[in-house]
Amino acid sequence: MPIFKVIINGEEKEIEVTRQRDRLSVTFDGETRNLLLLHNSGSRFLLERVSADGTRQRIRGVGHLDGSQRQLWVNGRAFTYQRARRHSAVVDEPGNDLSATIPSVVSEILVKVGDTVSRGDKLILLESMKMIIPIQASANGTISRINCTVGEAVQPGVQLIEMA
Repeated sequence: MPIFKVIINGEEKEIEVTRQRDRLSVTFDGETRNLLLLHNSGSRFLLERVSADGTRQRIRGVGHLDGSQRQLWVNGRAFTYQRARRHSAVVDEPGNDLSATIPSVVSEILVKVGDTVSRGDKLILLESMKMIIPIQASANGTISRINCTVGEAVQPGVQLIEMA
């Protein structure tokens, strides 16, 4: 599961994010929230949170990236953060961090679970702003999990493929 160390308003925090298609699980300050991605277009998104009592809350947001600085507006509140470091529950090794660098759409998945790949092999093709962006294996390995589908909008830092 991806864990992000971020600096929010000058304080370093850990945020754990897991995404399965349109469902997100976000753990922050020891509290886990399950969210449903209703809409995602470029830097804009609409999420829905369903509480244990059945209450539904819509979360509207817009993100902006400027170098390593990121700004996020969520339900009228502004946050500025900087991604300090990203690591996963798996020991950080080349090939384990296979994520988009900019918001994009999965155009084609070129591998399947169990495939053996070599460093430099193209694994996924993403499309963003009329550009095709290949996600390549940075090490030799075996595809252990695919966390996206063709046509899915993906955000930076969300792990698309896991390798062993």
